[in-house]
Amino acid sequence: MLYGIISDIHSNLEALDVVLNKLYRAEQLICLGDIVGYGPNPNECVEKIKELNIPTVAGNHDKAVTGEMEVTWFNRSAREAVFWTQKELSEKNLEYLKTLPEVLEEDDFQIVHGSLRSPIEEYVTSISEALPTFEKMTKPLCFIGHSHVPLFIALKKDGNYDGRMLGDGEEILVEDYEKVIINVGGVGQPRDGDPRASYGIYDSKTKIFTLHRVEYNIEQVQEKMKVAGLPQPLIDRLHFGR
Repeated sequence: MLYGIISDIHSNLEALDVVLNKLYRAEQLICLGDIVGYGPNPNECVEKIKELNIPTVAGNHDKAVTGEMEVTWFNRSAREAVFWTQKELSEKNLEYLKTLPEVLEEDDFQIVHGSLRSPIEEYVTSISEALPTFEKMTKPLCFIGHSHVPLFIALKKDGNYDGRMLGDGEEILVEDYEKVIINVGGVGQPRDGDPRASYGIYDSKTKIFTLHRVEYNIEQVQEKMKVAGLPQPLIDRLHFGR
């Protein structure tokens, strides 16, 4: 099966639409959480995910917006965006976010927003941070989000580890490794210095994952954010991908 893997949409409808158009050949779409937060179109993004019946796990912003997670550890801009989103979201969409599970499984991979040890909150950005998730993996592959930085971390068949950030077009042959963790980057707010939306395609027949980047209308999103009164740092960072 050909899977389209997306994560961290963050209410960025323009980026989501472009990515979904690129994934027209995918037989199944998967979302790794944080549909909302930061951006100007929370209702539209949630409704897209619902309309397409995309299996989705909860992210920390999804949980913060529903009131199921404290925002005291969010930075000021993130907190303001959460409060704005809470006012904007319809009751039906809030209820949908409350139903999202923390972990899901497909035939040969698991999906989670943060980590398998702490599904909502923990970042996995290094080999040491990946170790608890490797221990909890029941499949050879786990897709994660949360950091908005595309990367892979792998347990090699000789017991050593490998890992690096992933660039546009890079492929990972999962069968080369004992276990693999892959972050597909962020659709709506990349943080690796590349402002283009990030997503992945996984072919379960060939066991090959490919990372992809695509341009979208950043200026249009920024203008919507300005009109909505969202914090300027959130507007600015879309241009820099940081």
